[in-house]
Amino acid sequence: MELIIDFDKIKDPTKREWLISSLKLMNIGFHTSEHPQSITQYNSDLEEGNNEIENGEFTTAADLKAEAKKW
Repeated sequence: MELIIDFDKIKDPTKREWLISSLKLMNIGFHTSEHPQSITQYNSDLEEGNNEIENGEFTTAADLKAEAKKW
């Protein structure tokens, strides 16, 4: 059986890393065909992140700790 996952379609890097870690932990073999990020895409990602911060779309450490206590 072969498992095919298009890692490029997983936009959230933490989810991508979690998936890779899980596959390694379960000893499931996989191959990736990742491509280096272009300077244009890198700059676009930075700009998007800056816009999110300027719009208040972020979580502070204090808020995260409070949320974690509810888990």
